[in-house]
Amino acid sequence: MRAAPAAHALTLALAVLAGLIAAMAPPAARAASEEFSTFSVEREEEDDESALDHLLTRTPREWRQAWETAPLAFRTSEGCLTSGQWFEVDDLKLQTELGARARFAVQLARVHDNSISYDDLALQFRFPIRAGLVSVDFHPSYDKSRQDFALAWETGADSARFHLLARFMIEDMLNNLWAWRQTRVGNQSEPYLRHPYVPEVQMAWHGTPWRAEAGARYLTPSEKQVLGYNSFSPPRIQTLWGTFAWTALEWDEGATHVEVRGSDRQALGTDQELDLPPADHHDFRREWSGEAMIGRRLGGRLRALARWIYQSRTEIYGPPVGPGRFEGLDRIAQLELARDLAPGWALRAGALYDRIGFAHEGSTLYASEQRDKESRAYIGLMARFGRVSVEGIEGIELDREPYQVVFHHDKGFLKLQASF
Repeated sequence: MRAAPAAHALTLALAVLAGLIAAMAPPAARAASEEFSTFSVEREEEDDESALDHLLTRTPREWRQAWETAPLAFRTSEGCLTSGQWFEVDDLKLQTELGARARFAVQLARVHDNSISYDDLALQFRFPIRAGLVSVDFHPSYDKSRQDFALAWETGADSARFHLLARFMIEDMLNNLWAWRQTRVGNQSEPYLRHPYVPEVQMAWHGTPWRAEAGARYLTPSEKQVLGYNSFSPPRIQTLWGTFAWTALEWDEGATHVEVRGSDRQALGTDQELDLPPADHHDFRREWSGEAMIGRRLGGRLRALARWIYQSRTEIYGPPVGPGRFEGLDRIAQLELARDLAPGWALRAGALYDRIGFAHEGSTLYASEQRDKESRAYIGLMARFGRVSVEGIEGIELDREPYQVVFHHDKGFLKLQASF
């Protein structure tokens, strides 16, 4: 397992090159350590319909242009995961003048679901130069040792025909790197023995009638010494690294719209007592997916789409949790019809079918609900009020649940976007 970072670094570089000719919209700067340390794929088994939930919480493609061209905007996507868990993804971006040509920008990202959980505030000081734009980012945190700093260069606006962004982030910069005294994390000293950095690249081409995006982020391997679980336990060594790559290609031909997308996220963490041999405890996580969609306008107001998603999840545990291994597979088919009711108003209805496979070996942290498929119908209403767009979706479970429900098991989702 310790040889994995070097091998996957090469895999990551090849994924970026492949993305140049073939995700989700590239995300803004984020606290990468928290993004990878909280990442889990087996935790999604707490909700037996998690893959369907994540699909229905996506922001509508119709809102994308308004988001990319607005300097001041907010969007949120929320929904029901379980009886006690709420899916929430928030994005806020602000920008104002900082002198004659320079700009000051604020970006806030909050992601809380059953696979990742973090909050990240970025204060960006942006300066135009002869070749593009240079940005200095500060990511504040109540815990000073976890404050991040980044230097970025980009060419072209994020809504231009071609946009390239390269960023280098120093994670937890004040933790034993540029600190004049011993750094603490909370009330405990957790000095780095090997500091983490995050190089990142994002590229986008917006043509007519096509659009392509690709990007990758790499959390370099880190090593940290932390106190034991109690005063009688020896110190521990914790390590972490992670990669995330995404790509997307869209094409419009007359009344037909085609999309192909892919993403790959993985992380490896270890936690062992200082005096024990290596690989006392490791937790490797990987989730990758491929997706194809075709949509077509049928007449003036009616639209139809068909989507296919293949998603694979793997989590491997070492002692003391394991040895254990979890494998999950989702094959999702989606059919949908949407009708434009009036300017800014649309009604959509569809069905989702997920053919599921999963396997457990040894000891793992979560149990999986016994099932081989999940199917759901849904209906949604989209509306625009001035510069505010909102969509509500009601999902209706079509399978018999192993637990008691009243009439049927439903799930609701809400999405909102506003520009200022």
